[in-house]
Amino acid sequence: MQPSMIRRAPFAILLVVTTVAAGRARADAAPVAAPPYTSASQCARCHPTIHKYWSESEHARAATSPGFRASLAEVAGGASDTAAATQSCAWCHAPTALVSGDWALAGAIAREGVTCDFCHTIAGVDLGRNGHPFDLRPGRVKRGPLEYAKSPAHDTAYSVLHKSSALLCASCHEYTNALGAPVLSTYAEWAAGPYPARGQTCQECHMPMVPGATVSEGLQPTQRRINLHRMSGGTPPGRVQVGLDLRFGAVAVGAESADVEVVVANEAVGHSAPGGLSTKSLVLSVGVDTGSPDLANRRERVYRREMKGADGHVLATVADLFLKAASVGEDSRIRQKEARTERFTVPLPAGWKAIVARLEYRDSSDPASPKTRLISEQRRERPR
Repeated sequence: MQPSMIRRAPFAILLVVTTVAAGRARADAAPVAAPPYTSASQCARCHPTIHKYWSESEHARAATSPGFRASLAEVAGGASDTAAATQSCAWCHAPTALVSGDWALAGAIAREGVTCDFCHTIAGVDLGRNGHPFDLRPGRVKRGPLEYAKSPAHDTAYSVLHKSSALLCASCHEYTNALGAPVLSTYAEWAAGPYPARGQTCQECHMPMVPGATVSEGLQPTQRRINLHRMSGGTPPGRVQVGLDLRFGAVAVGAESADVEVVVANEAVGHSAPGGLSTKSLVLSVGVDTGSPDLANRRERVYRREMKGADGHVLATVADLFLKAASVGEDSRIRQKEARTERFTVPLPAGWKAIVARLEYRDSSDPASPKTRLISEQRRERPR
């Protein structure tokens, strides 16, 4: 099935739940909890470094962030079937509820969001399946990217899905709503680009290898490099900063104004930039440094994908994207390996110091707390 054709009916829940075998944990190791899922705090006993990184991630805050909670309330309030609408959000933000049924997110494990035991007990992903795409097998066997891992606390299984398959990420980062609109198309964009043929998957950028031990020192770790479980992306400091390049082209300085070319290149982001929901955008600004914090005579270009409702209006909130999006509007994002040249005419006030180009990342997913982060800045000093 082509990624662009993926549709989901997220409430037909299909599971394969394994029986937890009799415990064989060593006395000083963290025991495996009763089914279906173990808390991340238990995982932290043996995997403190990995847990620390995960706890700093958007995955750990997926079910509790104020932005998600506000969007969830708006989705539920604007839907004819409140329970179904709630589940359509929660099964990616608190996916353990697929097994536990805790759609109210009342339990501690549901509030852990995309927690360790959920990801590491996924046995497969089928994007064409009715309902959710996961083959879920919560229990004693934990799946991961290490071929010869052994643990005294649980059974282990090598998983190509976790090692090198973008499908693991696509299960939540590719979503077509009930109206047929591609609300999330990150996987489809990656699949249509140059990276699959090179064997470069989501994990390579968003979970790069970093120094660290798979388990605590007392358990004699066999690995000294681990995947970064911070899941770095656009909103926190992440890979978008590495993958985008900003540079000046031609700059012609006149007596009263300057004609400026600026090049923005998507050199290493594995999908269109910015990725994710259309509440996210890149903003290129060009202006003049006069000694104050704000640029004088600032000019902007905004790169984003618009989603429109059935009435043709551009949608602005996360809830509206999931409930009301019916079509894609203007898409000015920067594609993989694309270099975009922008031209500006900027007035030059008396006493100006430099022409400045800035590239910023904006995320308005949480209207109460929009985020803007500087990605890159370039300066062309005034000629002496």
